[in-house]
Amino acid sequence: MHSHLLDARYRILAVLSAEELTQTYLVEDTNLPNSQFVLKQLHPANNNPQDLNILRRLFTGEAETLKKLTQEHNQIQKLVAYFEDNEEFYLVQEFIPGNPLTEEIFLGTPLESDQVISLLLEVLEILAFVHSYEVIHQDIKPTNIIRRESDHKLVLVDFGSVREIVTTTVGNLEYIPIEQLQGNSQYNSDIYALGIVAIAALIGLTANEITLLLSDKNILTGEIIWRDQMPQINKELAKIIDKMVRFDYRKRYQSANEVVNDLKQLNNHDDAPEQQQQKHQKPWLILTGIASCLTVGAAAWFFLMPKPLDDPKLLYLEGVEKYETGHYNEAIQNFTQVIALNPQDARAYNRRGDAFYRLGNYQKAQLDASIAIKLNPQDANAYYDRGFSNYELGKYKEAIADYTKAIQLNAKNHYTYYGRGLARVELKDYQGAMADFNKAIALKPNYSGAYLQRGMLRRRLRQKQAAIQDFDTAIEMNPHDAKAYLQRGLTQFAINQKYFAIRDYNSAIRLNPKYIEAYLNRGDAYSELGKNLEATEDYNKVLELNPKSSIGYIHRGMHRFSVGNYQGAIADYTEAIKLNPKNATAYNNRGNTHLERGNKQAAIADYSKAIAVNSNYALAYYNRGLLRAKQGEKKTAIADFQQAAKIFKQRGQTSSYKDAQREIRNLQN
Repeated sequence: MHSHLLDARYRILAVLSAEELTQTYLVEDTNLPNSQFVLKQLHPANNNPQDLNILRRLFTGEAETLKKLTQEHNQIQKLVAYFEDNEEFYLVQEFIPGNPLTEEIFLGTPLESDQVISLLLEVLEILAFVHSYEVIHQDIKPTNIIRRESDHKLVLVDFGSVREIVTTTVGNLEYIPIEQLQGNSQYNSDIYALGIVAIAALIGLTANEITLLLSDKNILTGEIIWRDQMPQINKELAKIIDKMVRFDYRKRYQSANEVVNDLKQLNNHDDAPEQQQQKHQKPWLILTGIASCLTVGAAAWFFLMPKPLDDPKLLYLEGVEKYETGHYNEAIQNFTQVIALNPQDARAYNRRGDAFYRLGNYQKAQLDASIAIKLNPQDANAYYDRGFSNYELGKYKEAIADYTKAIQLNAKNHYTYYGRGLARVELKDYQGAMADFNKAIALKPNYSGAYLQRGMLRRRLRQKQAAIQDFDTAIEMNPHDAKAYLQRGLTQFAINQKYFAIRDYNSAIRLNPKYIEAYLNRGDAYSELGKNLEATEDYNKVLELNPKSSIGYIHRGMHRFSVGNYQGAIADYTEAIKLNPKNATAYNNRGNTHLERGNKQAAIADYSKAIAVNSNYALAYYNRGLLRAKQGEKKTAIADFQQAAKIFKQRGQTSSYKDAQREIRNLQN
């Protein structure tokens, strides 16, 4: 807690909440005796001077707009002041005595329909005003709606728009629609969040149960399935809420006033109730024995000495030199000659295995390492080598056993911990993998590769800010590592910082102008931002670099589909299928596009082809079942849903399984 006055006037009285990048305090203004305010301290996710200048400008602009807005409406928490101190940003807000909405709706007891309608109308009328100022709240949730003690009115607090600019963090995922997660917030993103609040209130969910809504979605449309949890509900109210929380924001209510109008009409009459691998490069292999101290000069001296052509020592040293200069096939020839002359030479097997690994022949690499281990069971490097070969062969448990044995023999090799961490990630032992990457870094603090992999693991564990810190470190250590920029870009994209992501993709491309993955992801970012021309250029570049990239055609097809270019999308999916006739996803996506164009026969054909290519493609069965059901083909539709349900159940996809079962019941009834 600060002991000094903030902005030379605010004294902290109490800590209200403390998160990784945001702290909230109750403060008093020493210039106004007996005053109380809420002060929010925002820590920038990135303290790069150039980035701070951008944040400073964005923060000031957004805060100034918000300050004006909050002075104009009695049911919006007022922003009193904002300032920066020591590269941290602060918001001073009105303190509102009262209780958050969580104390009304998260008690495990359903609210009556008229109570929910009243709540919606009051909040929507506030939102309509907010949106008229071209501001999106971006963090609508029960804790940010306060029942004011003085007049019992609802007050909207804690706008997420300013906080997100500085910290790059988003609010509770339960209330955030897909477009907001993608950095493309709309006015009706707030409507979606309020709709989730309404559903929770009607069902009577507790705060811990709200995540259940996310786990029960229609597998095809992404729509939330909630009405079957209600024994009875006002049919028209349910329709309104369904439209508030549509997955596609274009199909949602477009304004708060539209929802208000429908709710008010609803109040005028009563209705009867009713009942959703990338390969790792092995670090430069450790040399063993004499090879570990070999230099070019020593090798040259050795070669000048008169030796017979069948001298195994000479052949071995020649092989090592060829290996070191990247001539792996020639090195293999030398090591094979050494083995022929001396079948007990463990080093030759070890080094030949290394060369096979470099050529991508992991089976032979694994075999040579096994022979080296048999000849010398105390050779830590042979276990290390076999661990990487087993990893590339997908034998992750065997790889971990080899790395562990190598560590027992030599606990100081940071590469071995790194390799075991990679294998543990594949087996989803994230805790063990994190420990291994930490150990690799402890042994070699400047090992940029370990920071990179730890960052990727942290992103997978949703520790996105920590992940970015690891990528920052990796880039600082190796500013020419295009992969580190790409991975940081992917993480920036995941936290809705699409422009920062694009900047990182730009850096990756600058370092590697043929980096297909960077172009592909930059194209996806441009597509999400609605930059059609830029996205198309990137997808075209992918296909220019690799005209046989089926994934390039699929991504461009998805982009074309998103902008309504169905003919272009079909052309792309068709080309992807030509390149890879066994790409079930391309058939399925093309089927969806045909369906969007109204060509049901072609859609059925593509779903069927996807199933023929991959008989376990549950989504294709499900899609075909939906279409057959619409065409009145009840028997075949049921068969499709049954097959989809069977596969979903086998894979543990409980929500999808229930969805398919629900469709079967509807058809049978």
